[in-house]
Amino acid sequence: MSYVEEYQTVLQRIDAQNPGVRCLRYFVNAAAQWHARFEKNPANGTQEGKTNPVVVVLGHGIPEQLVRACGVTPYHLLGGSHASCAWSDDAMPRDSDPASRSMLGYALRLAAKADHDPLFVVPAANDNLRKIGYLLGQEGHEVLSVDIPSVGASAVSWHAWEHATRSLVRSVGHHVGRRASASSLAKADQLVGAARSAMVTFERICTQCEGALSDEARLLVQNTYYQTDDLAQWTAALHQLSAEVQARYRTMGRPTSSTPRVLVMGSPILFPQYKVPALIHDTGLVLQQAVDAASTSRFASLSPEERRGGTRRLMRAIAHKHYALDSSSAHVVNRTMEQYVEHLLATTEVDGIVCHILKGQIEYDFMLSRLEPLFEQLDVPVFRLETDYQYQDIEQLRIRLEAFAEMLEQRTFVRGRVPARRRSA
Repeated sequence: MSYVEEYQTVLQRIDAQNPGVRCLRYFVNAAAQWHARFEKNPANGTQEGKTNPVVVVLGHGIPEQLVRACGVTPYHLLGGSHASCAWSDDAMPRDSDPASRSMLGYALRLAAKADHDPLFVVPAANDNLRKIGYLLGQEGHEVLSVDIPSVGASAVSWHAWEHATRSLVRSVGHHVGRRASASSLAKADQLVGAARSAMVTFERICTQCEGALSDEARLLVQNTYYQTDDLAQWTAALHQLSAEVQARYRTMGRPTSSTPRVLVMGSPILFPQYKVPALIHDTGLVLQQAVDAASTSRFASLSPEERRGGTRRLMRAIAHKHYALDSSSAHVVNRTMEQYVEHLLATTEVDGIVCHILKGQIEYDFMLSRLEPLFEQLDVPVFRLETDYQYQDIEQLRIRLEAFAEMLEQRTFVRGRVPARRRSA
């Protein structure tokens, strides 16, 4: 399957799943436009010149407000495409996880398309990201590696993180020719905070209005946060979509079926690689919510009172809030994500857990082992789903997930839909 077929096929499926959802069109177009930039190989004479400096951020580990405060919209690369993995085949080791290989493929193609060599901001969250930074540097590109201390509960770690973020702002400012100020930091945090708040509201509405929007569409909308050139416009469009979802739900009524609801946690599910939500839908389950490295960062924005002060104080406040809620793979013990999973189990109806693990991302296996005692205490079954970006294993996974779904259906029938969070009482 070609790159174009890969993302267009998923967009067409999302369109078919959500007929008549008018406000969804903005997000479908945003995803299509972002991916269309990578369709052609610049080596074939199709280079697209860019007049402005480009700052590329890999992964979720960087507080983006610090980049935006320098007057540039960061270009996020997260992975998600099997076709883009092939673009890095000659550079990335084959034992690397597919998200990292996809990220590097995107990065190499983006660098070849730009007039100005991009500044690649690489959080040193794991070995694969360190490899990407090294390989981009070997290709002659400008790379800023940002170390994320692996133990957050120490003064040494906080000091090291402050130093790393100050270096980030200096390097980005030098690259784009504009320094961050107290005013630009406050405006950037306000912009990002409004978008994140809208995303949290949207997720809550979709959970409450079950069936008004497909699971793949929900994930697509969240993914386009990293693909828009105008975050304020994206936020306004998301408010409109949330209102439309509520209006559609009022006409549909609450579902009466006892379909099991599952919480998906672990490796991020990234467009266009939507094999996991498609399997969950096909096996008759409801994806209640997906928890990944980006979930907790949605709460990492300052309050209006915290946005006051000078440049240094704001930089420190933004960095500290981000680090306190960071759930990237940099941490030896990912307590932030674990606590968020515990919170969701205590506040939402969850009948089962699907732990999604991309091959090579073993940090999520360690997290699962620490959470298993909690799941056992709450009597919530767990299904470990290990896969990659290829589709050869989809039928095998479907058979296993169907068996898990049947077991959950029997349990919900016997218990008469008692939410998992109440079973420990």
